[in-house]
Amino acid sequence: MIRAIVFDFDGLILETERPQYEAWRDVFASFGRDLPVQAWLDVMGKPVKIDLFPRRLAWELQRDLDIDALIEQYREAVARLLAAQPIQPGVQRVIEDAREMGLKLAVASGSTHRWVDGHLQRLGLFDFFDHTTCSEDTDKHKPNPDPYLHACRALGVPPESALALEDSALGITAAKAAGMFTVAVPTAMTGYQSFDHADLTQDSLDQTPLAQLLVRLGLTASDVE
Repeated sequence: MIRAIVFDFDGLILETERPQYEAWRDVFASFGRDLPVQAWLDVMGKPVKIDLFPRRLAWELQRDLDIDALIEQYREAVARLLAAQPIQPGVQRVIEDAREMGLKLAVASGSTHRWVDGHLQRLGLFDFFDHTTCSEDTDKHKPNPDPYLHACRALGVPPESALALEDSALGITAAKAAGMFTVAVPTAMTGYQSFDHADLTQDSLDQTPLAQLLVRLGLTASDVE
């Protein structure tokens, strides 16, 4: 019986991964340095301190840099890139369909509340969610199941009655470890990963209406409260 849907945020609701990488890449380029995409892939989906890449740049240049100024440079660049970024296809429809079915909704993310809640509010999606679990809320993070367990507890729903929507293999691992049903929706940044452990993999959330998606997971309409 499905009673809730828990969304990842970065890559699943909003494609933030590539804009974040491109913003840091541009900061590095302003100093004549390259930031390989693998450097971002290595930390993608994990809680990362905002000064990680500025300090990497200072180490590469072997000189002191104004870390706060570099962070501001990054924030201005990423805000500009994300302002032109639409909500991922199918997300709004899944939210609306879930609400019509009486399902509870949450977000479980490795990013901060400032990042997740701020973008959800900017996109007009925040009020649709009953809860958001972010990096400050758990000591352990994906691929540990704690973020998903925390979200399910906040919703008052057992994990086995919840569906996780994820764009990364690391996130699917976390949700499966929590005991949830899982659907993977890889992006251009995560498509190289293996999603063999997901219950279902789709190219996009608009590929299948929510009711049909649940049936494909082996759930009938009578299983949905």
